Amino acid sequence: MLMEYVDVFISGLTNGSVYALMAVGLTLVYGVSKAFNFAYGSFYSLGGYLAWVLLAGIGIWGGYISVFIVALPLLMVFGYVTEKLIVAPLRSRSDWEIKVMMITLGLALFMDNFYQVVFGSRMKSLPPIVDGVWDLGDIVISYQDIVILVLSVSGILAFRWILNNTRIGMAVRAVAQNPEGARIVGIPKDRVFAATFAISTVMVGAGGVLLAQKYFVSPTGGWDILVKSWVITAFGGMGSIQGGLYAAFILGMLEAFVGYWFGMTWVLFALFAVLLATLAVRPQGLMGKWG
Repeated sequence: MLMEYVDVFISGLTNGSVYALMAVGLTLVYGVSKAFNFAYGSFYSLGGYLAWVLLAGIGIWGGYISVFIVALPLLMVFGYVTEKLIVAPLRSRSDWEIKVMMITLGLALFMDNFYQVVFGSRMKSLPPIVDGVWDLGDIVISYQDIVILVLSVSGILAFRWILNNTRIGMAVRAVAQNPEGARIVGIPKDRVFAATFAISTVMVGAGGVLLAQKYFVSPTGGWDILVKSWVITAFGGMGSIQGGLYAAFILGMLEAFVGYWFGMTWVLFALFAVLLATLAVRPQGLMGKWG
């Protein structure tokens, strides 16, 4: 029984690390623009489908190393262009945050139907990033889980370094803290908005590549990720990156143990129950600030 709990713990830790990677991207966009991206889950599916095309369709040499080298720049360009073409024109409106939610919802529906037309409705599977297991006697850990955990944490650390040590990172923090003050000192808000949208697309797309190995890629599979990312963002505190990290690992563990004890059909119920209970006591979330 104890060994089974260890396996569940490792699964929750692995999934939580990927959720953290993806939720931080959603938190970043909301923290900077105060607008919610409803197409975030479809961007997750885009990462999975890009990996499937490169591995199963083209048979790219170099495996997942080449997949990340090719897919991540494509995801960044896609996110940047999407923001410039669809989101940026709405920013001149007084109610642009609501308009962004509506248009990204439409974009999500368009992308999901596009996936179904191009790839079909059947789910796609991807090979593991690495084969084999680490046998520790009664505990067996797959190398795939270890690699996913390491890559997810590395992505989070790289994001933190960019945010704290680069000009674009400092500009993002300035706009998130005081948009009007950032404008006064000459920080180009439009460029910052586009950059955050592009970075968040890379982060959720990378999560799609990582989780596609453990699960499957499907046209509508991104909605589950969107819901979980939203729960993590609200649970951690809207716009709080640190809170999003804590919330992702907590909910990753909750998902693993609830799925083990009661079945996966109860996972979303448990996530929302914890979210509602937390917000009832602390409406600003774990690490949010009182408005």
